[in-house]
Amino acid sequence: MIPSNGFRHTDIYAALPGTRSIRAAEYLQAPIRRESLEDALETLRKYDTVFVIDDSSSMRGKRWQDTRHALSSLADVTAKYDADGIDICFLNHKTFVSGVRRSSTVNRVFDRIQPTGVTPIGGKLEELLLAYLDKIEKAKVREIAGESNVTTAIKPVNYIVLTDGAPTDDPEDVIVMAARRLDRGNFPITQVGIQFVQIGNSLLAAEFLKELDDGLTSNHGIRDIVDTTPFTMTGGVLTAEMLTKILLGGINRRVDRRGGRSVMY
Repeated sequence: MIPSNGFRHTDIYAALPGTRSIRAAEYLQAPIRRESLEDALETLRKYDTVFVIDDSSSMRGKRWQDTRHALSSLADVTAKYDADGIDICFLNHKTFVSGVRRSSTVNRVFDRIQPTGVTPIGGKLEELLLAYLDKIEKAKVREIAGESNVTTAIKPVNYIVLTDGAPTDDPEDVIVMAARRLDRGNFPITQVGIQFVQIGNSLLAAEFLKELDDGLTSNHGIRDIVDTTPFTMTGGVLTAEMLTKILLGGINRRVDRRGGRSVMY
């Protein structure tokens, strides 16, 4: 049965263990050694997954529908591993939905929102990251004072930004600030991950996002917390390759180091 969003969930899970997807198996063996896709996605249980959606005016039309369809399928898969469900927020609209476990919820949210405005990726990431960093830093102070298991009670976070273009502000400074605070606090290298998924084919946007992925660590001497994935519609099937890259690229360096490869579905 093909759901209303146009994706076949059997296609999503076709590359899970016990199937014949040689392409997926070969891809996973390289960056993640012999772990299966199922084992790789088990990592998501340890994380809070937050989808940040670009709802700027340039997302109107096909790009908005592509984003809805992609997020619907990603929500169904992620919710299988994240017992708390995923969180969804937008760059411009104030809507923040937590605990999403079904694609039907994604569709209801998208029905209420129309893209408008600019692309303040830096501002939204600053809002999200500052709140999270304050929380884990305060927890660490309490732990140093003698409380036990305070920081470990706070899940690491995986931010996945779906956007079509270059931002109208500067997310680089925000990301560098966050990485430096994580370094100063000696937090685990996987405490925070940021995945940029490019909707559409703007070369300018692709170049900018690639710089965020490849340049920040070497230019600023900080930990690597960013990955980017070009995103292209090629027939309505979400492959294991793309699924892994989107959901794990920001928090698993072995997936990230797959290296700027265009992943399609």
